[in-house]
Amino acid sequence: MRLNEVKIETRIEKCDLKALKASALLVGVFNDGEIEAGLLDDLEAISPISIRAMIDAKEIRGEFKEYTLLHLGQNNPIKHLILMGLGRRSDFYLDKIRSVSARAVRTLRKAHITKMAVAVNSFPGFSPDIVTQAIVEGTMMGTYRATRFTFREDHRATFESLTFLVDPDADEKEIALGAHEGAVLANAVNLCRDLANEPGNSMTPTLLAEEAKRVAAENNLEITVWGRKEIAEREMGGILAVSQGSREEPRFIVMRHHGAGPKGPTLALVGKGITFDSGGISIKPAERMAAMKYDMAGAAAVIAAMQAIAKLEIPLNVMGIIPSSENLPDGKAYKPGDVIKMYGPKYVEVVNTDAEGRMILADALHYACTQEADCIIDVATLTGGCVIALGTMVTGIMSNSDWLCRQIIDAGISHEEKMWRLPLFPEYDIQIRSNVADITNSGGRPASASTAGKFLQEFVDRPWAHLDIAGTAWIEEDNSQYFHQPYLPKKGATGWGVRTLTIVAQMLVDACEGDAAKLRELLQA
Repeated sequence: MRLNEVKIETRIEKCDLKALKASALLVGVFNDGEIEAGLLDDLEAISPISIRAMIDAKEIRGEFKEYTLLHLGQNNPIKHLILMGLGRRSDFYLDKIRSVSARAVRTLRKAHITKMAVAVNSFPGFSPDIVTQAIVEGTMMGTYRATRFTFREDHRATFESLTFLVDPDADEKEIALGAHEGAVLANAVNLCRDLANEPGNSMTPTLLAEEAKRVAAENNLEITVWGRKEIAEREMGGILAVSQGSREEPRFIVMRHHGAGPKGPTLALVGKGITFDSGGISIKPAERMAAMKYDMAGAAAVIAAMQAIAKLEIPLNVMGIIPSSENLPDGKAYKPGDVIKMYGPKYVEVVNTDAEGRMILADALHYACTQEADCIIDVATLTGGCVIALGTMVTGIMSNSDWLCRQIIDAGISHEEKMWRLPLFPEYDIQIRSNVADITNSGGRPASASTAGKFLQEFVDRPWAHLDIAGTAWIEEDNSQYFHQPYLPKKGATGWGVRTLTIVAQMLVDACEGDAAKLRELLQA
């Protein structure tokens, strides 16, 4: 069912700028009009228009994302020059390269220009392979379009190729590897967007499992899918309860990447897979219910991250665990006041059927523990309270391991997926205390993100982190996130978390050098 895979050819050129032939050339400019040493002289030599004069006249100011597109003439080896503002040099960071690459490509597509060369040395402070990776990521994420359900003609051209102009002494092999990694990450993000953008009638638990099977088959991943019968046999009461009100069968999906051998370190990724959430008996308001098709964005992120981890051949054992269901009201639906026997030795009193994500995640988290994962990361569109606390540009992270939490936050920083740690204080336990069962499934509105995290913590017995992506997995049209990061869509699924989960898998390998015992020791730090 792959919908919108972006394919862009990449090439590396070591020629002098004066010898370059290109439909368009991208050059970065800082807000003082400064272009990296020597490059401005080369541009003056090839351009019939004086770039220096335009900078002096403040026609080119270099403000972040500001661009100037110049037509150099059909007889010029470089037909167009696009000068992209990088902002202040003191504020320049890697994600700005992704952003201006996306902005440049979107601008060129509108002009029906489908190929672009990039002066890599106009983006200083980073090695050429890192710059190349960021440009590929920004370009491929920035050209994503969700067009499956429209017959409207798209007049923008399909972007075809990137050429990287690098210094003669640059390591071509490293640059090619950077381009490859960028393409793997970007296509995984776009896969996540595809899945989360699908409406509920074409992304049921069964169809989500079919997509996971396709990804597994294409990437040499082992996969197991259980239906209601197998879920019931294992007494996974949370998933069974949530799925009672739907005619759609639940699914429990386990994907495995065997990257480190049977005795190697193991990471479990758990993704919430509610393919549509009405709130059940505790029904949601109608106003934004249509967006609840993206309540499986956590599952989408895990499936896409498993694809990226496999393609990058990360030497770590990784499990992708996805409990999937719909949450609908029906005569058979689970009800407020019900007591549910969960997978493992706990009973949960249901006080709110709209707190369903934690019910299915609890079963999956306990399953990950039975599979002897060294550490667990779950990702879920879990609480509106996290959106109130942190807005739509920051994900809430909760963890029982300081070291694991730091690794995840650092992985997110490298790809501008910001996180803020929320507390799991023991004092929150009283909010999920039940008079008739071990715990309740909701602690009410106060500190609702943290009390949801406390609920999940009850089902893990090892280092674990919970990522609440309720605010960051989806963009509304009035959201400012797109303007900060134009490689994101103006509206719809963002693909948040795919790059963070993939990068943290590699970081765990680097930290423990493939030694499971060393990883366990670090996780206790």
